[in-house]
Amino acid sequence: MNKTFSLYRLQQLDTQRLQRLKRIKQIDIIVASDKAVQKCQRKIDTALKKHQADEAVLEDFLQKIEEKTLKHKQTQAKLYGGKIHVTKELQDLQAESEALTRTIGKLEKAQLEAIHIAEESEKILNRAREEMKALLSERASEHSLLLGEREKLLGQLPKINAQRDVVQQQIPSDLLEDYSRLFKSKSGLAVSEVFEDSCKACGFELSPTDLQLVAKPDVIMKCKGCGRILYKS
Repeated sequence: MNKTFSLYRLQQLDTQRLQRLKRIKQIDIIVASDKAVQKCQRKIDTALKKHQADEAVLEDFLQKIEEKTLKHKQTQAKLYGGKIHVTKELQDLQAESEALTRTIGKLEKAQLEAIHIAEESEKILNRAREEMKALLSERASEHSLLLGEREKLLGQLPKINAQRDVVQQQIPSDLLEDYSRLFKSKSGLAVSEVFEDSCKACGFELSPTDLQLVAKPDVIMKCKGCGRILYKS
């Protein structure tokens, strides 16, 4: 595993996340005086969060149905494959097959309900967006572009957070703790690239020995100037 690359990738994602949160906060401050726009934006945020949660539930049902369907096929294959002749085993397989059929039926029924709920929450979200569109048309101000930007940034955060979760799982817990500590103490920059044989964050020049070490994917090197974790592509 390339530990330094994983740490560098986590740094990139954290930087992207912070940049978006910072910009969202700036936009919120700009439009803070417009109460009507704020109220409308809160409706959109609430509707978006609800719809994303409904979509997640729907995806969960789909996964469960796929798992149970695969299990049912495997049970059926054993039941009718001709390799099992013991009556008790055949009865157990038959009972398992019937139980899986009932479970799949219940899941499919719940899935249909989840589809309906997701469709309804999408309609609510679309209505909230239309209300915002109409309001901004009335305002005919710079808020239109700003809030469009805000919603786009907000929509990007779940994907960034999901990617962060995946990367964090690839990093040993002790390194992750060290990274978090540096991230807090170094103003959000725990990992620094090596640029022209120097730490890009503070400019400290690396020795030839350190340059050789930092190029190894399994070696964690820290800058002797600023203490950040070094990464060389």
